[in-house]
Amino acid sequence: MPELVALVQSLVDGHTAEGEERELLALLEAASPEELNDALTGGVARPLMTSVDNRVFGPDLRSELIDLLARRRRADLSIEAQAALIHAMQEGHTTAEMERAILDLFLALRGDELTALKNQVNQRTDHHDLEGLVFVDIDDDEVRTRLVEHFQSQAGAATVREAKVLSDIDDTAFSRIHETRYPKGTLIPGVLALYEALDQGPDDAPRSTGDLTFVTARPMDALGLIENHTRDSLRKAGIGTSSVLSGGFLSLHAKDAMAGKKLQNIEHYNAIYPEYDLVFIGDSGQGDVLVGERMYEAHGRVVKAVFIHDVVATPPEERARHTEGGIHFVDTYVGAGVIARRLGLISAAGLERIVAESRSGFDQVPWDSPEQEAAMRELLDRDVALAEGQPVSPKSR
Repeated sequence: MPELVALVQSLVDGHTAEGEERELLALLEAASPEELNDALTGGVARPLMTSVDNRVFGPDLRSELIDLLARRRRADLSIEAQAALIHAMQEGHTTAEMERAILDLFLALRGDELTALKNQVNQRTDHHDLEGLVFVDIDDDEVRTRLVEHFQSQAGAATVREAKVLSDIDDTAFSRIHETRYPKGTLIPGVLALYEALDQGPDDAPRSTGDLTFVTARPMDALGLIENHTRDSLRKAGIGTSSVLSGGFLSLHAKDAMAGKKLQNIEHYNAIYPEYDLVFIGDSGQGDVLVGERMYEAHGRVVKAVFIHDVVATPPEERARHTEGGIHFVDTYVGAGVIARRLGLISAAGLERIVAESRSGFDQVPWDSPEQEAAMRELLDRDVALAEGQPVSPKSR
């Protein structure tokens, strides 16, 4: 353990007196940039914010700490250290002073550096991600407006030209409600490889990874317990890096309400990531087609594709009509991969991974019946033939 980290941890352990807090400030002031970055990324940022206090009768040492780290020594901090500092101020009660310091950290960056910090802040395993910071943890409307305006103003200065992947969860990633072609709770074969291929992009050489965000109608409670449970389920399924945009209890009663909440979340996402294109993956059972249509209406310039996992046997003529509008109905994620490859969204290697994962996933599904398995394997074989450039028999169309 680096010496500065050990010293700071020893001082913040338990109750800190004013003298110990002044010693902490002196240590951080005198630390080299490398030592300071190691300390903040080494887990002491949050203990610092909770241990150093502003006193009713006495010095405002927390204010001094925030000013020291977020302003006077900001230029010495790496992107990772700045993100750790933001997270430390984001967790628990985010005071007005902390909100202004977070604003200053973002305002100091431009173009690709700003994008890097936003992505780093978004790499959370709980509900304190970038969307949670801007639209939940920050209370001051003026601070929020200035943040979003800065993000928007810098969109053209960023060189990233990739897509953020927005995905529904129920019946899109897992069979849960309307999807009866797989046993309940099944992770849909190929979906993880599709997420990865879209994240890696058409050249398998992305500027950034971890560009997957789940947009769900599931509610977010005040403590984030439901959202955190969702993240736990995704991690257990093999989805380690993602953020979650949640819904609300009142949005669960109708498809229009669920679509409306998802669209609000997508509006938030586009506001904080205006430099990215968007790809949406949903299903045909809970209003996601409406979400796709409205995404094109509101953000058509940046929406590169909408994929709909068809769980309700949509008629061919309706599928064709939606395809003309950029909304692609698919039966398997190999089928989605074929379209994504044709649109220039994934690489040839990415499509190969989708095929391989789908095949292996089918072999692991605990099918309810031989008939269920046979029906889905016919669809998989049809789409694999398309992926491999083989002719498709009329029966499989």
